Amino acid sequence: MHPAIVKIIRHLPDQMIEAFLRGIGVDFETASPFPKDAVRARMPRMLEWIGQLDNMTLGVMGSDADRFVEMTDNLGQEAMQSTVSDYKSFAAQENAIARSVWLYLHEPNAFRRAEEIRYADNYRLGRMWDSFVGQRGLPVSEAPDHRREFAERVRTWFRTSKVKVEVYDRVRVEIDGRETRLVQLVVYREGLPDSITEFENDDLDLTRRHLRPVHEFSLTYDADTGAIEVIAQERASREEMANAFSDTLLRHKIVGKRVPLREYDLRSLTTIHPFPTDPGDGIKAVEVITLSLKPMVGGAELMTIEADRQTGRSLYERLFEWFREHNPLTGGFRIQKVTLSVQFYPNGGAGRGNVVQVELSLPNGCNLKNKTKKERLICGKYLPRWGLVREV
Repeated sequence: MHPAIVKIIRHLPDQMIEAFLRGIGVDFETASPFPKDAVRARMPRMLEWIGQLDNMTLGVMGSDADRFVEMTDNLGQEAMQSTVSDYKSFAAQENAIARSVWLYLHEPNAFRRAEEIRYADNYRLGRMWDSFVGQRGLPVSEAPDHRREFAERVRTWFRTSKVKVEVYDRVRVEIDGRETRLVQLVVYREGLPDSITEFENDDLDLTRRHLRPVHEFSLTYDADTGAIEVIAQERASREEMANAFSDTLLRHKIVGKRVPLREYDLRSLTTIHPFPTDPGDGIKAVEVITLSLKPMVGGAELMTIEADRQTGRSLYERLFEWFREHNPLTGGFRIQKVTLSVQFYPNGGAGRGNVVQVELSLPNGCNLKNKTKKERLICGKYLPRWGLVREV
């Protein structure tokens, strides 16, 4: 069975499971053979019963369950908080999965908008992202003619006839904890036709079904800085859509080209590196636990070296012991990827504190996507202080 379905069933409160199944189209009331005892007591039988549903129903359930589980991370939870209208009921749900399902069932438009926000924030600063310098302090036009003009620019560029544009205000929490007010556009466009082969009936006759998939891209505008950020697959379309937005909805030409993306600089980690921190931030220790090295000349192979943390000896000590004068960190290789272990003091002074593992890879890969408070602290404050960030 699809693992997301199992996770949903196991973590939803009893009173929500049947609502969840009915909400995604399962005729639970008439199809379920179970008595009305506690849901948790009949969990094994319920999972067995779900596993016997037809493949089409299971496929739909799995797809929806994936959506709910995806929204349980910090990005998803923050996005839902920013879109829900009945916040009191939303916050009263007992866990992240319950909040995801509750929003989907009670405020489906808010759930979809939260998905759009999470999508934009998840891919921000990655390969699908570009930022451009726009004019500061401008209102985004609400005039119907201007909205139609923007949609026409989208239709012309992508050579499609069907385009839907949604515009709304939102808040984004930056890596340093600041809240930024944005206007976000989500643009849906009809793509090129496609077709799939499927069984037509129980006699296993084959048929072809034609469809036109819908693609989307996101755009945000920060009036305080003038930054126009676009997340889309094609690099050329990102610049074109930023220009189209600025021309039609800001009524002003873009001021400059792409904003430089910050990249990581790992050269200082070829030797033992200090990681200074402020006492008030509660960081107990920072340690390099893996290094992936790439030859400066030659192929794309990587050599990964991992510290044995139980011995108490650093990765650098081990490298010297193993290689002596042939230490790869002294020449011939560059660091392509590093993992830092950042250990925090425990809350209240008892037990073991949280450990955040930070994976950085050239040029700008980073695993800290969920933006917890500790992750924001590391990304926004300490990576630059430790000399691991450079502007390009």
